[in-house]
Amino acid sequence: MPIQSIEINSLFALEWVAILASFLAFKGPELTLRSRITLAVFLTALSGCLLWYSICTYKISGTNPTGLGDFSAGFFPESQVLNGHARYLASDPSGAADYYKKAILAEPSLIDAWIGLVRVQIVNENRQEAHKTLDIIAPAIDSISTWKWQELLFAYDLHDGLYFEKCFNFILSYLPHHIKEAGWLSSRFWGGWEEVVPHVSSFNYPVFLTVLIDSKQPDAALSLFKIMEKEGSRWEERDQLLFCDFLISNGRFKEAKSIWHLWRKNDIALIHDGGFEAEPLNMAFGWRFETGPGFILERETRPACSGNSCLHVHFNGVGNISSNLVWQIVPVSPGTAYTLRFVRKGGNLTTDRGVFLTVSGYKNEFKTISEQVLGDSPWQEDKIEFSVPAGCEAIVLRVRRDESLKMDNKISGDYWLDSVKLGLRTEDKGQRTKD
Repeated sequence: MPIQSIEINSLFALEWVAILASFLAFKGPELTLRSRITLAVFLTALSGCLLWYSICTYKISGTNPTGLGDFSAGFFPESQVLNGHARYLASDPSGAADYYKKAILAEPSLIDAWIGLVRVQIVNENRQEAHKTLDIIAPAIDSISTWKWQELLFAYDLHDGLYFEKCFNFILSYLPHHIKEAGWLSSRFWGGWEEVVPHVSSFNYPVFLTVLIDSKQPDAALSLFKIMEKEGSRWEERDQLLFCDFLISNGRFKEAKSIWHLWRKNDIALIHDGGFEAEPLNMAFGWRFETGPGFILERETRPACSGNSCLHVHFNGVGNISSNLVWQIVPVSPGTAYTLRFVRKGGNLTTDRGVFLTVSGYKNEFKTISEQVLGDSPWQEDKIEFSVPAGCEAIVLRVRRDESLKMDNKISGDYWLDSVKLGLRTEDKGQRTKD
């Protein structure tokens, strides 16, 4: 029962006992005079006890912390725990241990006292006693989250691998606000992020993979992924995309491609969603839409050249746009010649700088651009031919508009794009077939 509730109940009881004592003392003709006096004395003493109890619990509750030093506070194990905390913070572990032990003797189920005792035993480098104390309380708090972070710290200090692994997996499962710190601590405990992987329970694989991504640990993340793949672990499609995006950002294209193919299943097209039939992924090898004050991007269904939708860019005439509008990272084979084909349309595009497509190497120097679309233009097929240099495993396809240097440079109008496809250049494909 909360201390404040005890205090209120005690005050009510005190009031009624006083009323009953007065009533019996003066209104009980059926009792003898001696009996009435005896009962009145007894009830008055009981009232005093309840008054003392109420005042003491009020002081211990924290409303008046100075009450912890009162003699009467020593009768309550909670006050002993608080005094133990005070002595520990005052760099007096021995004094703190005495208070914790008194609290345990008075109330063996007071877990905070046990936790405090383990803490001071570790500080005093009495690891054997700390192990024994933990062995006593561990079964009682095995499935309780309240002290699990403290247990993890104890296991770290005591170099107890089995206990640390158990607490670590519990935190991964049930304490999301401690996962980041627990991951960092585990990497120190086992000597590296990759060394942590074998100690993670199978049901915590997705959670720990997120920890590794957030901690920018591609090698450990790939080690975990191989285990997940071997065991046939199921994970959400969005987690696959996040992992793929993480590998791309760390230049691990070979592994990123395998994750991408796992997500795409039977789709073998080099350009993902070249017809803009679905919402942009904004990650991995999917389309990424930019935002800005001078243009609006959307998937539009009405004027699509093929399929059900296409990309529509509307320029509102308020800015001299110099920006990538839409872009996609595309995995390719080094030393291979490709042809990019697409269909585009323009509607009343102003200024001398229009919209065009550009292909460049991802973190590589080569770059190729298409013709700009200006003014009004019907649906028209266009293409870009390029060769991927050695060592380049991905290209970046961008829909872009560059800054105009004219006085009248604020672009307005509309641009549409559809049916974006990437394939091997014809002569290169024939050569490969011949080889």
